Order: sequence, then C-alpha cells, then structure tokens
Amino acid sequence: MKNKIKNMNLVELKSVGSWVDTLSGIVYPSFVNGKPDFECPISLKEDEVASDWYDALSHSEYGVVSKFINSGSFA
Repeated sequence: MKNKIKNMNLVELKSVGSWVDTLSGIVYPSFVNGKPDFECPISLKEDEVASDWYDALSHSEYGVVSKFINSGSFA
C-alpha cells in the first residue's frame, strides 16, 4: 500500500469524508480513522460522483475538485 500512496497526490476532503487523487481523478471514502479506503474508488472522470456529494463539499474543497476537473487532465 505504501507504493500505491507514493504514486498518488491525495488531498483530504473532510466535508465529504473522502480523499481525491488529483493525478487520476479517483475519489476514495475515508475510514473512521481518517485513512482512505482504496477498495471503494469512485471516478470523477466517469461522473460516478453524485450531485449531492458536490453540494456537500466545503467552498475551499470544491476549489480543489473544480480546479482538477477543469485542468484538462482527462483529455
């Protein structure tokens, strides 16, 4: 698992209990202990995230996600 984390750029999104890898656009839910659950990935690229998830993001965390989505990384 160390190698997996090493190849990621994870940012914690506390308002929605998740982590996002800004290199791949994958969102991981947080365990109760705050660590990412790598067994339950959700793709921003594939639009797998529900609209209420975006609504629940704090303003600053929305900035992290929207910058990533608008960066052209998926093109």
